[in-house]
Amino acid sequence: MIQRFSPHSYFIIYKRKEEGRFLPDFLYCLEVGVSSPKMMNEAKYSVLLFSSDIRQIRASELRQYIQSGRKVYLLAFDDPQELLEDPILHEAHKKELLQVSIVRYAPEWERVWAVIEDGKVNDSQLLDYLDQNSAFNKGQYELEHAYSRGHYIVKAGAGTGKTTTMINRIMFLKHMQGDLDLRSVVMITFTNEAASNMRSKLLEKIKNYYDLTKDKKYLEWMEEAGRMFIGTIHSFAREFLVTEGQTLGFSRSLEVRSYKHERRRLIEKYIDQFSVECPEVYERFRHIPHYQIIRSFIVMIEQLHNKSLSVEAIGQLDFGTDSCGFHEFADYVMKRVIRELDEQKKTEETLEISDLISRLASLKNLSSDQLDLPIRYLFVDEFQDTDESQTAFISWLAEKYGCQLFVVGDVKQSIYRFRGADYTAFLQLQQQLETANQVYKEYSLQKNYRSAPTLLTQLNALFQKWTKVVEKFPFDDTDKLIPAKEEGCKKEEKGLVALDMGDAALKRLLRCLYQKDVAILVRSNREVLEMMDRVENMGFFCEATMSGTFYRSFPVREFYLLIRRFTHPYVPKDRYLFHQSSYGENELTIAKVLSAYTPETSFILDLLQTFDNMERWECQWNTSSALAVLQNIIDEVRPHEVFRLRYYNQLRSRFPDGDVEMHRKEAIAKMKEYKMNLDRLIFFIKKEFGDFHASFYDLEKFLAIKMATDTSENELKITRGVNHRIKVMTVHKAKGLEFDYVLMPLTRHPFIKQGKTDVMLISDRAQWKLGYSIHWGDMEFENNYYNEYAGSEKKELIGEEARLLYVALTRARKAVYVNSSSPMNPYQAQYWSDLLESGEMLVV
Repeated sequence: MIQRFSPHSYFIIYKRKEEGRFLPDFLYCLEVGVSSPKMMNEAKYSVLLFSSDIRQIRASELRQYIQSGRKVYLLAFDDPQELLEDPILHEAHKKELLQVSIVRYAPEWERVWAVIEDGKVNDSQLLDYLDQNSAFNKGQYELEHAYSRGHYIVKAGAGTGKTTTMINRIMFLKHMQGDLDLRSVVMITFTNEAASNMRSKLLEKIKNYYDLTKDKKYLEWMEEAGRMFIGTIHSFAREFLVTEGQTLGFSRSLEVRSYKHERRRLIEKYIDQFSVECPEVYERFRHIPHYQIIRSFIVMIEQLHNKSLSVEAIGQLDFGTDSCGFHEFADYVMKRVIRELDEQKKTEETLEISDLISRLASLKNLSSDQLDLPIRYLFVDEFQDTDESQTAFISWLAEKYGCQLFVVGDVKQSIYRFRGADYTAFLQLQQQLETANQVYKEYSLQKNYRSAPTLLTQLNALFQKWTKVVEKFPFDDTDKLIPAKEEGCKKEEKGLVALDMGDAALKRLLRCLYQKDVAILVRSNREVLEMMDRVENMGFFCEATMSGTFYRSFPVREFYLLIRRFTHPYVPKDRYLFHQSSYGENELTIAKVLSAYTPETSFILDLLQTFDNMERWECQWNTSSALAVLQNIIDEVRPHEVFRLRYYNQLRSRFPDGDVEMHRKEAIAKMKEYKMNLDRLIFFIKKEFGDFHASFYDLEKFLAIKMATDTSENELKITRGVNHRIKVMTVHKAKGLEFDYVLMPLTRHPFIKQGKTDVMLISDRAQWKLGYSIHWGDMEFENNYYNEYAGSEKKELIGEEARLLYVALTRARKAVYVNSSSPMNPYQAQYWSDLLESGEMLVV
C-alpha cells in the first residue's frame, strides 16, 4: 500500500501482512514476490532510495534522475559497485550527485523498498535506522532539506562536514524556489581564505550539475553565484555601510586603510602633552623608556578595537584606579588619540577594518523600508568566532530584513578570544532572537568523517574528563563525535599516543612517519620557528605555514639587496650581503675578510670589487627603466637556479649521509618556490607603479615600507612533490585543515604567563570597564578592575587553551602523538600536558 502523510509528503510506504496483522507503520516493506514500484518523478532536488535488494534498482532510472538535475541517495544491503560501472553513474558518484551507502543488515528491514522525495517525510524511523547502520547522515540530510520558516542554529563538531552541508542547503533552496536569485543569499565567513574556498566549492558544485545535465540554467546559476556576496563579516560591513549608510553620510567611495603610524604619532603627541599638563602624575613614569609606554597604549587600544567598541563607548570607558595614577594617564591619552583619529577618518572618508563593525551602530535606527539590500538568506560560518557587536548585528539583520539565518559553528572551537571573539555567541544570538520574537530551531552535526573510530572513542573520553577540570569547556552527549569511517589498519590508526618527546624519541617517530601526511602543531609563530630549527637539525625537511611572510621571504629580501646594490653601492654591509646572495658570486668567505682586515682603510669594498659584475648594468640606466634593468639581470643571472645549486651543496655538506635523491628533490622544490615568489613580486611592483617609470630609489622605498609593515600577503608554496616535508604551523593556522598524523612536542608551556602587560575588557550594562596589569621592568602595578576580575579571567584563559587543544587533537585522521608521560591532572590545568594522557588509559 502507499500512504501519504500530508499533501506535500512523497514517502512511499509498503507494508506486508504477517499472521493476520500489518507490520507497524515504521516498516516500509514489499510483499514477498512483489516487484519494485515505479519510480516517481515529482522531486525537484533529491530522491532517497532504499532497497534491501540492489537488483531492484535500475541504472536507467538512476541516470534519468541525475540527468534531470536531481541528486540521488542510494542505500542498500548489497554492494552497489556493479551499478557504479555505468560511466554516467560513476561520474555522478565522483561529483557527489549520487551518494551510495551499504546498510548493515537487519532482518526486519529485509525486502524493503522506500522512496523519499525532497526530504519530505513525517516519520523518521527509517532515517534513524539508516543513520545508525550506514554512512548516511540523518543530521545533514534533515538540515539540508529543512522546510521550517524559522532560523537555523547548527552546532557542528570537528570534521562533521559543515561546509558541505551549507553548500548543499543553498542548492536545495535554489532548486526548490524557482524565483530565488543567489545574489539575495549572503554568506559570511571568518577569513578571506575561507570565503575563497566557499565560493570555489559552490561554483564547483553548480558546475557538476551542468556537467551531468547539460542544462544551461546551471550556467546562469554560476553567473549568479559569481556575484553572490561571500566574504568576511568586515567586508560585508563595508558593503553594508556604503549601500545602506548613504543617508547617514557614508560615502560610496569609502576606503579602508591602516592608521597604524598616525596612531603611534598621536600617542607620542598626547604623552608629551600630558607631561606638561599633569607633571606630578607623569613624574612617576619619567624613568620608563618611552617605547614601553607607547607599546602599552597600543596594546590597550587594540583590545578596544577587538571588541568593536564605538568612539562613543570608548568616550565613556572606565579606567578604574591604581596606586601609580596610570588610570589618569591612560584616560587622558587614549581617549584623545581615538577622538582625533576619528575626526581625521571622517575628513578623509576612510575607516580602519576595526571601525567597520562599530560604525554599524549608527544604522540600527533605520526602518525596514529604508533598507535596499535584497537579503533573503544569511549564512554565517564559524559563528563561535564572532564578538558581541557582530552577533548583535546579525540578529538585527534577521529582524530588519526578515531574512532566514543559517548559523553554523562549534563552541569548542572558539579560539580567537584574543581578537575579541566570544564563545557565548550562540547563547547571545538565541536570547536576541527570542527578545525579537524570532523563531529558531537547533540542530547538531555529530558524524565525523575525518578521524578513525579508535581515535574518536579516545578523544570523546578525554574531552568528557576535561569538563571536571576546565569550567569553561562544555561537553555533553550532543558534542560527542560519532565515527562515520569504518575501523582501519590498527598498525597505522594508533589513536592518541602519549610519550616523552625528547629529541631522540622525536627523531625515531619522524623516521617512522617519513613521507606521510604529518603536521607538527604548536601555539605561536615563535614556536613554529623553534620546531623548524629542531626538526631540520635532525635532517628532515619542514614547511612552515605562517601568515603575512611574503615581503620577508628569501627571494624578496635578495631582490631588495639587488636594488640596494645600485642605490647604496658604498655601504660595506649591504655590498657583502649582496655578494652572498643568489645574485652575487659568493666567493669571499668570512675567513678571507678577516685575514684581509686592516684598521687603516675601508678594505671590504676593495675586496668585493674583484667579484662584482654589476657595473656593466649601470650604463643601461639612461636607456631603460629601473625595473627593465632588474628584469634583465634576473633573466641573465637566473637567481632561482643559483639558489638551487648552493642549497643542494649545503645539504650535502651538512648531511653527507643523507638521502641524495631527497636532497635533490627538496632543492628543486625550493627553486620553484623561489621563482614563484620572485615572479609574484615583479607582478606586484608593476601593479603598484603601472606606466610610471619608477627609479631604483622609488623601488627601494616601496620595498622597504612593504618589508617593514605588510603582513597581509602570504608566501607561495608548491603543493605537489613535497610529501617528504613535515608541516609545522600554529593550531590557529591548522583550523579547517586535516592531516593523517598530528604531533604536539611542545605541551609544557604555561597558560598564564607572568611578567607581561595584560589587558581585559569587562562589560557592565551600558558601560565598559578596562582592567590592566602593567609590567615595565621593575615597575609593576594593576588597577582595581584587574584585581577584581583576575580570577574569572584566568578561568577564561584556561578555557581558551582547552579549546585550542581540542582543535589540535581533532585535526588528525589516524593518530595524534603528544608530549606527555603521565596521566591527566585531575585537579588543575596549567599546561596542555595536564590535559593529556594515553588513549589506552582512557578506553579499556
